[in-house]
Amino acid sequence: MMSNDLPEAAKSFGLRDLLSEQVRDLHDAALRFRIELEELRLAAVSPDLVRLVEEMHLQFSESVSTLEQVCTLLGIPPEGVVCEAMKGLVRECKGSAYEWDESATRDAAIIANSQRVIHYEIAGYGTAAAFARCLKLGEVDSLLRGLLQTSIATDSRLTRLAIGSWFSPGINDEAAS
Repeated sequence: MMSNDLPEAAKSFGLRDLLSEQVRDLHDAALRFRIELEELRLAAVSPDLVRLVEEMHLQFSESVSTLEQVCTLLGIPPEGVVCEAMKGLVRECKGSAYEWDESATRDAAIIANSQRVIHYEIAGYGTAAAFARCLKLGEVDSLLRGLLQTSIATDSRLTRLAIGSWFSPGINDEAAS
């Protein structure tokens, strides 16, 4: 199809519109996973994982607030976009959290699925921040990069809990034994 054959709405769709859609998608994703985190906290076995999931719940609450602030800066409502990818990730989280006995294997599954969500966030925040930077939306870029850094730090904490450290085994080691 030639660009002249595109519907009028598609012709006027620009990078700012794409950024707006991405931010609204990320807002819906954060809301969906924040709700799921309570169920993951209840399913977690390791006290360290329970604490980390509680902290992630607070982080996702702050992410929702920050994304609402970004939407205000963009002049758009945060609602109205359904994040189909997060719906699937949440469905997987729910399924895997209870497929396993109360053991380190269950905790390993919770960590694995939580990291899938965090990686989705990292990709989304990084892309949206790059769009904001191109559009010279400094405050929006800064807020999104802050969310990106928080997500990267959370991913690192989940990895450390899974693989352990020099002085303590991780949940994956416990699940393997």
